[in-house]
Order: sequence, then structure tokens, then C-alpha cells
Amino acid sequence: MQSYIVTVTAVDRVGIVHAVTGAVLDCGGNIVELSQTVMKDFFTIILAVEVDAKVTADALRRAIVDRGRAFDLTVAVLPAGSFAAAAPPAAPSGERFILTVLGADHPGNIHGIAGRLAARGVNIVDLHARTDGPRFSMVMEAFLPADLSPAPLRDELETFGRNLGLEAFVQHENIFLATSEPRPVRVGAASDRREVVVKSST
Repeated sequence: MQSYIVTVTAVDRVGIVHAVTGAVLDCGGNIVELSQTVMKDFFTIILAVEVDAKVTADALRRAIVDRGRAFDLTVAVLPAGSFAAAAPPAAPSGERFILTVLGADHPGNIHGIAGRLAARGVNIVDLHARTDGPRFSMVMEAFLPADLSPAPLRDELETFGRNLGLEAFVQHENIFLATSEPRPVRVGAASDRREVVVKSST
């Protein structure tokens, strides 16, 4: 099997995910990981794909472009193995934490926070940040090195953000999932019970 990292960008329109994933399926591939978002009306998706060794990166790229011709896709396909062999894991013995920063928007918020994390050896694996008027929010999944406890990191982020009106939270992934993971509950009359998924608030 051959592993590829695929990125696709385009002006957002309904049906792009269907086209991209259909092209992967046409090539006999399997999607092992996917992340997709729309930012400022622009669609972006990144996929980790496994296909038969005979499917080249160019063949996969052309299949996606052809299947998504109506969307004018910009597609890049890179061999995943070349990256894995180039360097060891960024935090081989770390644990996954959820980091949240909330507060006032200022130029340099993300740059400053990322710098503090990099200096501590924290590896960011997923990040989402946005502004809503004067408000700033940033949520990250990150691996903390084994010798770094969350309390000092939170204190450092709080120190950075004190004069900027930012508040930081650092929570182990297991605790975050235990308190935030959707779970099924039963609602309605006993004779007409239905299962719905809600967010836990405790």
C-alpha cells in the first residue's frame, strides 16, 4: 500500500466532499484521516489516504481534479512516507491535552501563544482560532512533553495574556472527553421515548 497526504482547496460549494472522496474511492483508496473546514467562503480539506502501490501521486491528483472539475479544485498529493522518515515524532512521550485561550482580539495573539508553546516543546496537532468582533477564541489539541505538567504551562499562558485580556485553560484529553463527549439520553414520554445526542455540561 502507498500512503498519501492530499490537500484540496476551492471556493466553497455544495458537493466538493462528495467529489473528492469519490475520486479516492474510484482509485481503490481508503481515507484513514480527514479534516475539512470553510474559511471566508473558501473550502479546504486535507486527507490521509491509502491506495494500492501502483496508484501514483499524479494519478490520484488527476482523478480528484477530473471528478471535481465543476468546482475548479486546486489539488496537491504528497507521499506520506517521506515525511515520516525525515524526522522522529515531535513529542514521542507526550500526552494529549486540550488548550483553550479566550479573550480580547489583538494582532499577534496566535504568534505569541505558539511561541510560548514551542519554547516548552509543546507540539500542536490541531488548532482552530477565530475572531468575533473584539472577541478572540483559540482551541488546540497538543502533546505536552512528559516532563511538562499542565499547571506551569497554563500559568505561562496566563502571564502572556494578562495584559491582553486573555484567559487560558489546559485540560487533559481524557478529562475533556469525559466532560464534553456527546452521549445518548432518552427524552419524551414513557410511551414515546427517542434517543438524541446532547452535549454534557458537567
